[in-house]
Amino acid sequence: MPDRPSRNEDEYFAKKEAEILKARREAAAQAAQEASRKRHYMKCPKCGADLVTEDYHGIQVDRCPDCLGMWLDAGEGEDLLRREDAGVISIFRSIMRGVGRT
Repeated sequence: MPDRPSRNEDEYFAKKEAEILKARREAAAQAAQEASRKRHYMKCPKCGADLVTEDYHGIQVDRCPDCLGMWLDAGEGEDLLRREDAGVISIFRSIMRGVGRT
């Protein structure tokens, strides 16, 4: 009588193979996401150039040397509004009003 695997053994190995495949797919997706973040870190969202961090009125902002765009992290716009410079305040208030409407 030949050694034939039972139905339970077939199911067991099929489940194990599915678990291994799922784990590999999740690891590959996570690696792809991390690689994408590294490729886009400190890149200008408008033109793709490398951003440079500069101090602007005591706040660190990201500036693009190519298209001259200025990019703010969360809370930096509000911090600039708290500054004493009236010109900066009026410009950023109008910008922040426009952002809040969307």
